This record gives sequence, C-alpha cells and structure tokens, in this order.
Amino acid sequence: MTTRAERLKQARTRVNMTQVEAAKRLAKAVSTIKGWESNQGAEPATLNDVARVCKLYNISIDYYVNGSTEPSEELTKEQRRMLSAFSQLSTASQKALMQALEQLAKEITP
Repeated sequence: MTTRAERLKQARTRVNMTQVEAAKRLAKAVSTIKGWESNQGAEPATLNDVARVCKLYNISIDYYVNGSTEPSEELTKEQRRMLSAFSQLSTASQKALMQALEQLAKEITP
C-alpha cells in the first residue's frame, strides 16, 4: 500500500504537473509541495489544504487519506489530460464546456 506522500506525488504526475506548477496553483512554496511528497515530510496542515490539493490533482479525499481505489486510475492518459485541463478552468468555464459537450453529444448521437 502506498503512503499519502506517494499518493500525492503519483496524483500530481498523473495530471502532468510539476511541483513548481502545483506550488503556484496552491499558493505554496515549492519546498512545501516537496515536503508533502516526502515520506519524512509534513502533510498538508489544514483540511482546506487537503481539499485544494485533492481538487487540483483530481483525486478524492478518501483516496488521499485511505488509499481507496481511485476511479481515475482506470482512465486513459488522454482522459486524465482532459480532466486535468477541465479542473483548471473556472466554474463558469466548466459549465460552458459541459453544455457545449452535451450539445455535441446530442448532435452526433443517433
């Protein structure tokens, strides 16, 4: 079973993000991200930090805490890239994109 630090590192690399990018998006120092990914380092200090990093990496809090199976592990590389890009959009942009995708699906589905 993997440690929380290992799960964070794996999740970050699955969304094709560097530690520097993650630090910028989370408004943390790179050394903080490195510490979170080190088995000898500290864990995120607050529930807010846990929630934000899990959202950024497209993982559930349950997966981070307990190592439960993450459905995204079954996704293809392209699907993970799409989810990563989607999660980086604003809420308004996410809604607009979903509407456009749903409309496209209706148009091409017999």
